[in-house]
Amino acid sequence: MKRDEEAQWWLRQAEADFSALHVLEEAKKFDLVCFLSQQVAEKALKAYLMAQGEEFIVTHSIARLCDLCSEYDKGFLALKKEIKALTPYYVEARYPNALEEVPALYFDEEDAEGAIEMARKALEFVKRAMNP
Repeated sequence: MKRDEEAQWWLRQAEADFSALHVLEEAKKFDLVCFLSQQVAEKALKAYLMAQGEEFIVTHSIARLCDLCSEYDKGFLALKKEIKALTPYYVEARYPNALEEVPALYFDEEDAEGAIEMARKALEFVKRAMNP
């Protein structure tokens, strides 16, 4: 598979994941909203890196991915400030022993709304960067 094609696959999956966020929010699955929002941003950022020819991007850190993307477009540094708070959701929103309470009880609607907004910013920024 060509890098551009794979990058589009990653971006399409990020968009598909994003479309599920409001369903999960309505179901009050706030922990899953937070985790999936992190995944939206991660997949979108990795799509951008793949479109630049990068391979084997092994990190789940949103801040690190933004830093890598900024090597091609400095605008990702500003995005990093807005979305880096998604990074902990990769672990904290999934594992029962990552917090003082199980994720299903720990995360609330405010957390979910903030996560969705960060995911939206990441997805929109990457789509603009990939299709200038």
